[in-house]
Amino acid sequence: MLLSPRRVIQDTNKTISRILQGDLKILKQIGGYVVASGGKRIRPLFTYYLGRAYELDGKELVQLGALLEIVHAASLLHDDVIDEAEERRSLPTASKLHGNKAAVLAGDHLLSSGLKHLNSFKNPRYMDVFTDAIQALSAAELLQMQHHFDLKTNAAVHARVVDGKTAVLFRAAGALVAIMRGEKDFEHAETAMLGLEFGRFFQLRDDYLDYFDSARLKKKGLQDFTNGIVTRPLLHLLKAAGKAEQTAIKTAWIAGRKHTDLSDQKLVPRLMEKYGIAAQCSAELEDLQQQILTKLSALPGKAAREVITEEFQKILAVRAA
Repeated sequence: MLLSPRRVIQDTNKTISRILQGDLKILKQIGGYVVASGGKRIRPLFTYYLGRAYELDGKELVQLGALLEIVHAASLLHDDVIDEAEERRSLPTASKLHGNKAAVLAGDHLLSSGLKHLNSFKNPRYMDVFTDAIQALSAAELLQMQHHFDLKTNAAVHARVVDGKTAVLFRAAGALVAIMRGEKDFEHAETAMLGLEFGRFFQLRDDYLDYFDSARLKKKGLQDFTNGIVTRPLLHLLKAAGKAEQTAIKTAWIAGRKHTDLSDQKLVPRLMEKYGIAAQCSAELEDLQQQILTKLSALPGKAAREVITEEFQKILAVRAA
């Protein structure tokens, strides 16, 4: 029986709550916070329907998807402390509610609880996938920190950050499905590569919306620029702009870093329009979108294939998680 997306989300939340049980009040509070602020659970949905397209065990897929979401939630708890963020999805962050120390320790508790549950499967290849993903997440965060407010950040660095911070968990989902199917080279299986492209699109679309349609993200625009993060739109702009314009962009960048004259940042949208950066980024997204849709159409299992395609289509309209 194929579960509905609503049922998958419900079962995922129940699994997360069960895994994160703790006798300390703060752990119960943050466990509840993780469930309540979980968004649309696109990672567990991706895991479940990708696996069900191959007629794999639904209960195991839900558990694995929940574990991926726990790793994701732990990374967000840590990221919000690093970024000194006070809000996420228009809600106060755990660090804002409980303090930085509690948020960091809670993130550690999430990871250890998730890995403990994962160990119950007695499958060392599952453990390989999760530990590799956790390692990639932390390495990507360190790489992004290393290039914080660095306009010399290049496309290769940005690609590594995207793959390590976002795409890695979707790739992990595809690798887990490959393991369940009995594939030996699960890290490079077709399902893992599909997950990688899915995750890249997910992040690159957010990067696009931040500059050109931030209302869909329900947040202020140019947050990446203000926070000193170089993404694809800014990379394209820096490549197209003349020397004088690059100097002006740097001035606006410094102003944002010092939180002084943010009016200079109006220059960036004007230059983005001048050089057609929105169209350039949109064309790249459309190419990646078509690649993903082609791969999704090749999946077996019509019912699951249709649902996972529908969930992907939702990302095209608005951020899905």
